[in-house]
Amino acid sequence: MSRVEPDGLVLMTKSGISKVYFTELPKEIQERFHYDAAKAAAYSAEQTANQEAFYKQRQESERQRVQERERYWSEQAQIKSKQQAEIQRQQLAAEQRHQAEARQALASTPSVSKEGMPEHTYELLQDYTVDYGTWRRRLRRGERYHGRILIDHAEIDINGISYTVPRVILSAPVD
Repeated sequence: MSRVEPDGLVLMTKSGISKVYFTELPKEIQERFHYDAAKAAAYSAEQTANQEAFYKQRQESERQRVQERERYWSEQAQIKSKQQAEIQRQQLAAEQRHQAEARQALASTPSVSKEGMPEHTYELLQDYTVDYGTWRRRLRRGERYHGRILIDHAEIDINGISYTVPRVILSAPVD
């Protein structure tokens, strides 16, 4: 026997722990261990209340853990969204700086080509893609480039290299 409780005996054996209630035992054993039905009922009610309180506390703890996890993952999603927005903003700013630098470089003093043709700044009237082997560049309507108009075609300079384009996609000189 491990211990005596108001409502029964707790037994410890090789196979485990078990409880034998006084109501299941003969009167002689009940009297030997001073069994009182009122005390047993109060003890059982107290144990039941303690178990219910413990169960409710565990449920509340689990509910709070679930809420904390949901809040954490929600915050992580917001942080990730803000980081992605910041990366996009930085990429856009870098692209705008690059375009501004390119415009500024194009706005430099006109020069004369090797062939003696005067160079001017031209604005594209339509989108056009320059194909040069494995290299492709899309030129957008409204962009400005230095170049020259020859008899049967036009040439524009991009990063110091001249590329052939149709004359019809260039405006009149804008400088």
